[in-house]
Formats: sequence, structure tokens, C-alpha cells
Amino acid sequence: MGAFIDPLLVALQQLTSPTLLVLVVIGVVYGVIAGALPGLGTTLAYGLVLPFTFAMDTVNAVAFLLAITVAIGYGNSLPAILVGVPGTPAAVLTCLDGYALHKRGESSLALGVNYVSALVGQLVSILFFVVMVIPLARLAYSFLAPELFSLYLFGVVAIVSLTGKNVLKGIAAAGFGFAIALVGIDPVNFTRRFDFGVFELRQGFSVPAVIIGLLAVSELLRQTRQSFQWDSTRTDVEFRFPPFSRIRRAVPALLGGTVVGTLIGAIPGAGATPAAMIAYQQAQAFSKHPEEFGRGSIEGIAANEASQNASNSGELIPTLGLGIPGSGSMTLLLAALSINGFIPGPNLIREAPQLLSATIAGMLGATVLLLITGWWMAKLLLRLLSVNRSVVIVLALATVTLGVYSINYRLLDVYVAFAAGAVGYFMLRYGYSTAAAALAVVLASGFEAQLRRGLNLFGNDPAQFFGRPITAAIVVLAAGFFFVGARRTLAQARRERLAAPHETEAVTEGPAGSR
Repeated sequence: MGAFIDPLLVALQQLTSPTLLVLVVIGVVYGVIAGALPGLGTTLAYGLVLPFTFAMDTVNAVAFLLAITVAIGYGNSLPAILVGVPGTPAAVLTCLDGYALHKRGESSLALGVNYVSALVGQLVSILFFVVMVIPLARLAYSFLAPELFSLYLFGVVAIVSLTGKNVLKGIAAAGFGFAIALVGIDPVNFTRRFDFGVFELRQGFSVPAVIIGLLAVSELLRQTRQSFQWDSTRTDVEFRFPPFSRIRRAVPALLGGTVVGTLIGAIPGAGATPAAMIAYQQAQAFSKHPEEFGRGSIEGIAANEASQNASNSGELIPTLGLGIPGSGSMTLLLAALSINGFIPGPNLIREAPQLLSATIAGMLGATVLLLITGWWMAKLLLRLLSVNRSVVIVLALATVTLGVYSINYRLLDVYVAFAAGAVGYFMLRYGYSTAAAALAVVLASGFEAQLRRGLNLFGNDPAQFFGRPITAAIVVLAAGFFFVGARRTLAQARRERLAAPHETEAVTEGPAGSR
């Protein structure tokens, strides 16, 4: 029990330091802004401030960086809900359900579920982190390429829930996403492929640029062709926090997402995006209203937000417990520790227990600060929608351009984003799922790399590859989710086809120009 309580008490004591507290506040403000800027992400946000941490005390530096991580996990979903622009790939599914609620005039409900889910997921995962950092660090040794592939397979299964009314069109969209990911460097042999001799494509397309183009730019282009003014009919401009009776249905998905995010985040190489996809899929599988997912489901928002925020703590388990970074941002965290003389590895926490308490202090301090100011920050962004819609679209396009350019400082990425946006616009127009394509782009590289590396590791013997107990269990579970999701998607499409004649009659009798 002392091993659990002592780090928490030391972390609370560290938070009384004025210097550390100021750094946590700065980290939260910076992190929310970085999360809200499409394409910036945790890794680049870390990279921009890492030089400043070299002059800090190690405890302060760790707390500062972890505060940024927590704030980005919350901030990346605000533009996803309000403008349909996901700040990071992990917020893709929040964009689907949250933006659908926003367009229906239920912005407060979407932001309220996001606020509660992000904070609860983060807070509970901190407790999980303290309890499980040593046991899960040992378990992480069991995850080789086959286990990692099975996790990516689970994420691919989530595409079934995003295929829309026409499953074949959805699968075609996913195939398009996988094809995009093939351009560039082979993840196993490290040779160039499918770059058509174009020098700029030898590294492949920027994944954030493609995702932002498919999901954000396409939606912004679609809105330029619509004549409505999104605030003229707004019903919740007063920005009231939704009553618990409306959020209560999302609690099971929230708790499930927290567990999934912590566990998946603890696996090196997994990270927030696969965790969010898996949590979303399992929430839909157990939901009493699966037809709402992708169309304004508060359960979908809760699962996605809780899991991606909980994964912040999960990623620290292999990072601090094994010295194996769970993501690009964790690699930079280890770099900061190494420069300060700490040797990453299984003995890191034992030899430097102050790092564990500093980690808890940064995450806990940022979570409490967001509890106090997070709703107010969301309210500020919602108030921006009182601006004329055309101004917001122009500002959103400018933000997208800045965010995409800041990823690699290449104009090519901006061109790719707008080209993907143009393709996405026509996909939306003809009933192809841009979300399925974006999800495929996110998962394709890891999916292919882990499959091929695992097969090479076991002499191209599928029996050995899939016969590992953990791999087999996850693959069987993924297959079950696939069949359940496919059946529900087909059943929903069938119900909509049967209801189509009645909807056509209603439209015919409605006002001119309505659809």
C-alpha cells in the first residue's frame, strides 16, 4: 500500500513548489493550443519546447512535459467537435460523433461529454499508472510483432463501423487509404516504392496532412457550397453544461475506454490512436444504440476521449519502466532524461524515484487545472462561432494550412492536404466514407510492418505467428467484433432502404428546396 500512497504524497508535495506549479500552468495553456492546431501533435509540441527543458531541474522538466501531454489530449478534440477538424489522428472518431452533434445544435452536450470523459479517463489512468507501472512493464516484454499486429488488426476492424450506408463503398474507401500508405519507404526493407520517380515522394505522403485533408479540408470545402449560417439557428448559445441524466448513458463506454487506453498505451509502439480505435469499436459492440455511432453518439465520444487521454499514462509504463518509448513524444521525454544523466531502463524508477513522483505531479496538476479551466476554454472556442460562417471557414483553412506546414515545414504537405481535401469532397458527395479512408491511412503502416516483421521472425510460418496465445486471443476477439459490426452495419443499411420511400414522400410534401 505504501508503494501506492508514497508517490502520490510526494507528487502533491512537489506541486506546492511555485516554480513547478507555474510550469504546469504554462504547459497546460501551451498544450491546449498545440492540441487545437491541426497537425501539431504531442511530438512536435515536445520538440518545440525541448531545448528549454535542458536548463530546468529534471523534476520540473518532467512535470512540464507531462502537463503538455495531458493538455494536448484534451485540446485536440475541441476543434474536432466545433469545426470538424481533428487536432490529432486520435481525435478522428471524436470528430465524427462530436461534429455531428454540433451540427444538430447540441454543441454543449458534445463538449460536456468530451470534458468529463477526458478528465475522468486521465485521472483514473493516473491511479492505474501508479498501481501497474511495475507489473505491466514486465508484461510488455511479451509483446512482439505478432501481438502488435493483432492490435492493429483490431483497429482495422473499426473501419466496419465507419463504412456508412454502403459497405462496399466503405471498403473501397479503406482500400484507397491503404494504397496511399504504400507510397514511400518500405517499412521492412527500407527501399523506395511507388514514388513514380518523384523525389518529393520518396518519404511517402505525410500521414497527418492526408488525414487533415480527408476529414477537415473536405468538410470545409463542402460547407463553402452550403448557404446556411451555422449560428443563426443555434439552440444552445447559452452554453449550459449538460445535466448528468444526458451523460449517464456514456458512463460504461467512458470506463471501458479508460481501461483500454491504459492497457493499449502500455504496449510500446501502440499509442493513443490504436487505443482510441479499439475502445470505440468495443463501445459500439456493447452499446444498445450502435446505429448512432458515427452520427452523433455520446458513447462514441466518451470511449474515444477516455481512451486517448488514458493512454497518456499507459505510454509512460514502458517508457519509465523499461526505457522503451511508447511513442515519438516519449522518445523525446527519454532524450530529456538522458541529457540530465539518467539511464533509461528497467532500473530507472528504482534508481530515480523522484521521476515517478514528478510524472504524477505533472499529470495530476494538469488534470486538476483542466478541471477548473477546461470548460471555460471550450466555451471560448464555442463563442468564436458567433463570427460569420465564411470568416470561420477562412480562419479554419488558414489554421489547417499553418498546422500542416508546421509538421515538416514543407509546402508539399500543404498541397497534399488540399489535394486530399478535394478527393474527400467528392467522396462525401458520392457516398464514400472519408473516415474509413483516414483510419486506413493511420493504421496501414503499422499493420503492414508488424505483419511482415512477425512473419520474418517466425520463418514465414503463419501457424507460429498466429499460434501465440495473446495473438490468437486478440485475433479471435477482433474477428468477433468484425462479424458483429458488419451485421449491424448491413442491418442499418437495410432499415434505411426500407424507410427511404417514406422519407421521399415526406420530402415531396415539404417546403421547396428542402432535402
